Formats: sequence, C-alpha cells, structure tokens
Amino acid sequence: MTHYYQNYYRPREINLEEMQQQIQTAKAEEFKPCIVIPCYRHVEILINRLPNILRLGIKIIVVDDGNPEPKASRLREFVNHTCQVLVRQEKNRGKGSAVYAGLKKASELGFTHALQLDADGQHKLDAVPLFLKFGKENPEKLINGTPVYDETAPKGRILGRYMTHFWVGVELGKFRVIDTMCGMRMYPVKETLAILDNVKVGKRMEFDTEIFVRLYWSGMDFLQVPVDVVYTGGLSNFSMFSDNLRISRMHTKLCFEKVFHYMSIRKRNYH
Repeated sequence: MTHYYQNYYRPREINLEEMQQQIQTAKAEEFKPCIVIPCYRHVEILINRLPNILRLGIKIIVVDDGNPEPKASRLREFVNHTCQVLVRQEKNRGKGSAVYAGLKKASELGFTHALQLDADGQHKLDAVPLFLKFGKENPEKLINGTPVYDETAPKGRILGRYMTHFWVGVELGKFRVIDTMCGMRMYPVKETLAILDNVKVGKRMEFDTEIFVRLYWSGMDFLQVPVDVVYTGGLSNFSMFSDNLRISRMHTKLCFEKVFHYMSIRKRNYH
C-alpha cells in the first residue's frame, strides 16, 4: 500500500523547455485579435484603404458612427461585400462611443484583443505587424501607438498635444512624455470593457486619453509602438472649441480622482 502511494505522488521531472513551450502556447491561445475602425465622415477614405487592411488577414469591425445617406449605404455594402462586420449607430455619438461599440461586438464574437485604427488614413499600416507581435507576447498589456510626425504635421497641433502630455504625467504620477491621443492602439478587450461598463468615460475625442489613464490606474501596463503619421489636410472631426473643452474637463476630473489611486500607482514604473 505504501509503495502504491509513493508511485502515485512521485513528482515528474521538470522539463524547462517543454514548460516554456506550454507557456507560449497558452499565451497564443489568449490572443485572438481583430481590428476596430470607428468611421464618421471618412467613408470614401476608409473604402479606399480597406483593401490594404484586408491583406493583414484579420477580421475587421467597422463602426458606422451615424454617417448620413448615401454614405451609410455605401459603407454597409462595401463591408458586407468584403465579409467583414459592421456596427451601425443611427446617430453620431462620438469616437469614444464608436470604439466602445466596436469592443462590445469584438467581445461578442470571441476576440480577446482589438487593434483600433482611425478611418482618416493618417496612420501608416507598417506598424501593424509590431502591434500584433507585442500584443501576442504581452496579452495583458495595452499596446499604445506613439506618433512619429513628418513635415506635413501642423506645428500648432503638435505643440497643443504637449498640454495633454503634461497632465497625463500628473495623472499617472510619472513625468515623462507619453502620447495618449494616437488613434492606433491595441486593447485587451475584456479588461477594457470592465472599465467602460462600470465607469463613465468620455465618449468623444477625450476618450483615447481617459481610457489610457484609467487602464493604467487599474493596474495595466503598456508598451509603445512608433507609428508614422501623415497629415493629408483633409476632413477632421476634431472641434477646436468643443473637444478642447471636453479634454480640459476630463483632465480636471482625472486630477481630482487621482488621489484615490495614489497608493496603487506611486511605486509603478514605465516599461
């Protein structure tokens, strides 16, 4: 009887190479990505760009954020023709609302991660493989795009972003330039929805920065990927007065809320 239990509980020799392979397999199973594209007033640009995005071989979720006819029908027909997924918001609710709708659809379809792309074509797709690589290797992290501007970028727009960079540093408790306004990043879907479902987050242009800060407060670290940005001088959905006002209010709110997160973030470092 004693001999039986000795055999039964005998520890198996640990194979480190096999264990590492199992860990990598588990990580791969945790990573099922899709692309979420909020679209308002950039229908033609997106339609022209979609063939290049389709070559990536990843399911695309396009969120029609209240485009009027005939653009709405044209977008629906093209998305259906390419066998992708369309989410329709009858009224324009803002970029943040559209991303939220896209993330909910991604969750319904079983995707674990969502790469957000803006529909205006300013972000080059060269960085997508790096987002996918980092996302697969670090499924628990937010993969954040850091814009790299060329000579087409308006100097006033770049300088204006530094005001947000400053306040984000205050909110994170770390003074380092982190661009949280880039419209290209990869979200862990479940963790992001856990915040969006329970916290009132801005639904328009303030969304990108606010969700970044709240994800960091929740314990999520981030990695940064450089993204080449080209300004074409086309249509912009950013309202200089209304959106800047919303962003100012957001930073005021976050600075007050930071006191409740101070103990959890004071010892954390950037990676």
